Formats: sequence, structure tokens, C-alpha cells
Amino acid sequence: MGLNLTMVQPVISTPREAEAIQAYYKLLQSKGADPAIMAERDALLSELCPLLANQDNQSTVYRKAVDDCLADKPAQRWPELLTIIREFYPFWRGDVKAVMQYAETVGFELHPISWQPAVIDLQSVWPALQSEKFETSELWALNGYVKALKAMQHKQEMDIELRTRMAKLMLLRMREAPMTEKNAYRITADATLPLFTLKNTRHLFINAVREFYYFWSAHPDAAEMLQQLQPPEIL
Repeated sequence: MGLNLTMVQPVISTPREAEAIQAYYKLLQSKGADPAIMAERDALLSELCPLLANQDNQSTVYRKAVDDCLADKPAQRWPELLTIIREFYPFWRGDVKAVMQYAETVGFELHPISWQPAVIDLQSVWPALQSEKFETSELWALNGYVKALKAMQHKQEMDIELRTRMAKLMLLRMREAPMTEKNAYRITADATLPLFTLKNTRHLFINAVREFYYFWSAHPDAAEMLQQLQPPEIL
């Protein structure tokens, strides 16, 4: 028997979380989300929302709850789970403007992720990144990023080296992405994040990914965008 979308109920939680889920589900249904999409969100939010209940409405609280929620999840599931987590965040914050902005710029994912980068052993790949050969188009983005990092104040050489290697890892893992996959960068970032086991390193990777994106996408003002970029609020 198929699931009637009009009967989907928010997972039981405190009033704030219940209202956020209800608004989130209502928008998804208006965009034609199918039963499988709704069930996937129901399963994740039933774990995430109890971790948010009776907590301050702050990004640090959300990030901590996300870290705890994802701790026992297989790395292969992180891309789909992080998609839901990003979508739900502005609803939980009660930020209507952010919800609309997200809908217009990123959009809500109503289809299963069809591609992910190949599974790798980070301990084996990480040292080899130093000598990895990159194509001219890849080097254009990489060199631009490194140059911009070196121009920033208070950037230590070790910090620049770590961010550079993280950018190289992104380039390496995106090589096999199909041309039709418009979300290849985000999916690759989400699939790579759980490879870093330390939370501080994960948060540094999130920073590096957000910074490098402007150079990878050939944004004409990439260096200026890097200077203006603020630390991320959520994963």
C-alpha cells in the first residue's frame, strides 16, 4: 500500500521541532516529494530532533547535534543525510527568509543521489596528494586558491598546506563525476567529510571546501569572495 503524503506526520518532539518539521514537510509535499523521500527524512529527523529538544536555537547547538547524530552512520550515507540536515536547518531556526533563499539558490533534493565518488582509504591517498599530477584546468583553480590564501593575513604555512591538500583531495575525487551531475562538488564534499575522524579537522575541511568552491567554479571574484567568507554555521 502506498504512503499518502497528506497523512505524513512529523516525528514526535518538542513544539519548536514539531513546528519546524511540519513546515519542512509541507514545503516538500508542495514540490512533489514522493513517499520514499518523506520516509527518509522522517527516519533521520526522528533521531536528530530529540538531540535538539530544549536546547538554545543556535548554530553551535545544531552542529553538535548533527555530529552526534552522524557518528554511527556509514560514510556512504553522509551525502544524502547531510542534504536533509542542510534543508531542515533554516526551518529549525525559524528563519523564513533563509528558507526562501535556500529554495531559490540550492533547491530541495527530491531525488535519490545517483552518483558518489569511489570509496578510498584516506591514509593511503593523503600522502600521495603531495606528488599527484593535475590537469591544467585543475591547476588553475588550485593555484588561484593557494595564491589567495597566501595573500590573507594570519594564515600559517601549515594551515595553507592543509587546506591545499584538502582542495587536491576534492579535485582527485571529482575526476570520475559524470558531466550531468550538477551537484558533484557538494556530493564529493559530503562523501569526503566522514573520512576525517577528528571533529576539528572536519570543520577545517568544511571551511576549505567553501573557500575552494569559488576557484573551482571559476568565479570572477574568487579571491574577494574568500576574504568575505565567514565560518560556516552548519555542516
